[in-house]
Amino acid sequence: MLPISQIQINQKPLLIHTVHEDDKVLLNTPDAEWFRALYYFPWEKHRNFGAEYYDALYEFNKREERKRLKNQPQKQVVLSQSKEDARQELLFNRATMQVDKEKRGDVLYEVAAESKQRMVSPLSISPGVVPFRLGGKRPKCFFALLKSFLGTALMGFPCEPEKVSMLLKSNPSFVRVCGFAPKGERDEYCSRHIPSERKLQQFDQIMSEWGLWDKMKIALVTENIETGAIKIEKEVVGDTTHYYAYSGFETVKYKDEDGKEQKKSQSKLTKRCRCQDRDKCEHDWVLADEGAGTIVKSITKMYWGHKASIVGFPRQGVPLDARAVLDGPTHDGETYFPHVEKVFDTYPVIEESVKRALYDSACDSRDLKDKFMDKLGLELKASLNPRRKNGITDGLPRGMEKITPYGVVICNGGHEMDYKGMRYEKENSFTMRQRIQMVNRCVQHACIT
Repeated sequence: MLPISQIQINQKPLLIHTVHEDDKVLLNTPDAEWFRALYYFPWEKHRNFGAEYYDALYEFNKREERKRLKNQPQKQVVLSQSKEDARQELLFNRATMQVDKEKRGDVLYEVAAESKQRMVSPLSISPGVVPFRLGGKRPKCFFALLKSFLGTALMGFPCEPEKVSMLLKSNPSFVRVCGFAPKGERDEYCSRHIPSERKLQQFDQIMSEWGLWDKMKIALVTENIETGAIKIEKEVVGDTTHYYAYSGFETVKYKDEDGKEQKKSQSKLTKRCRCQDRDKCEHDWVLADEGAGTIVKSITKMYWGHKASIVGFPRQGVPLDARAVLDGPTHDGETYFPHVEKVFDTYPVIEESVKRALYDSACDSRDLKDKFMDKLGLELKASLNPRRKNGITDGLPRGMEKITPYGVVICNGGHEMDYKGMRYEKENSFTMRQRIQMVNRCVQHACIT
């Protein structure tokens, strides 16, 4: 009889790899690019991020344990500040409530994660292989979780835990290519089982708070610039977008510097505890949806949501960076300069080539243009904001009575004219023509230029 140790050494594991028919079809389907991207996913490039995630997961679990111990009922109840006082304090701490713009600080969200000593080696992890820790359940595979989020975005869905959970529960091919396995009703816990929606929310929270999403984005954009997938241009363009906030808000009344009563919408208050009487417990009041606010697009279009700033190259239509705005109602013109500044700090290779910055009428400000030129050496070109301009009547060529704030030329006869071109051989010689609806009308001789 052979000893047990020798049996274990000589025994070879039986490897079985099952290939499903629908996986073969998806690999050869032109419309299933998401499946090929996940099937041939280069997980070796993300080993460092995986090691950082497992370290962050360990810190996250310890932090949550400390919170649970802290939130236990105390014998001596200490009354915290009243809800109205907390409401006013949180209101005046918002960036859009600071009268002095220089004291507002950062208007863009910045990850402030503490750098801890690395405990997990990147070479010790791979798809299906997770680090070993004493106590607790075996964690879900980082690469499987990452592929589930990336695959959701590649399929055109919002990269949100709710959407990821929906696809994992309804698409078996998506489950397999990510590296998960379906869970039966009576099956015990296994790290390969499809994660719950709460676990997906926890993964997204850790990746956001520890800046891992941001690090992966920077690494990918840097690689694309170095390989030439993204061509460096001489211009950058920026814009903002809004994201609906699925939360409640309330109208808060306050008094301004002149003593007049004003109103401002703000997220409702809550406490991150499970105390029975929240009005008297010692925990602090916080905003239920921090960063949400009323975003005004026009007089008739207003949204309760979050705002994000985007900077990219205009000719390729490639975004280089997207950052959340700390307070939704922040004016678009206040987000562009700090965002371009952060993009140059992150990707110094493009700073030397970029000479011009483009934006819409929100940045049509002489002070902002001077700031771009003095601090970044960029020429800021913004669309004309007609609400800040008056009509031009002085120093116009012959035949022009005025130019409206919207850039429309009015001839001496009071008719609107369209620009058709200019003569390069003659300085300031423009070719204008009446609007189509005015062609058949009588034209005064003095209007002809």
